[in-house]
Amino acid sequence: MNAAEFNALYSIGTPVFAYPGIRPEDGPGTRLVTRTRTEAQLSAFGDPVVWVEGEGSYICLTHVDPVAEDVWEAAREAEKQAEPTVATPQRLGHATRDETIPALLATIKELRASRQPLIDALTRVHHSMTACVGDEWAMEWLGEVWTQIPLHVRALAGDQDAASELGEGGA
Repeated sequence: MNAAEFNALYSIGTPVFAYPGIRPEDGPGTRLVTRTRTEAQLSAFGDPVVWVEGEGSYICLTHVDPVAEDVWEAAREAEKQAEPTVATPQRLGHATRDETIPALLATIKELRASRQPLIDALTRVHHSMTACVGDEWAMEWLGEVWTQIPLHVRALAGDQDAASELGEGGA
């Protein structure tokens, strides 16, 4: 579908499932339950694209599926049910050693549990940026921002160059 056809059928704010990077049928990826925040338009490379809420870059229309409002609401509710809840830290005050140690261990456990979502987010960013072959902004970002992330973190996020460099004893 081209941008004009998309705009004729769908207005800004249309509920969509968007797939930054890759579609689920093409491999592991992320589905965003979101809404369009712009009209569809052509990218600098001539691809029909649209910006959606919660995503910092445009997404090709081939990776955007408009859905009915009730389908969108059900998917949004399912996401909310699946979100882990993080307890608000409690002030320990003058806690005893026996009270403090379990609290510290619980905090460490929570921090370790948050590691995977961060790695997943970095993986998504890396895949999105490397998929933009020829996009000057994406290549500049990869060169200036991505390289500032520690080598072992980039390797965990799927950066094969970083993994190779680590394998060669680079860090």
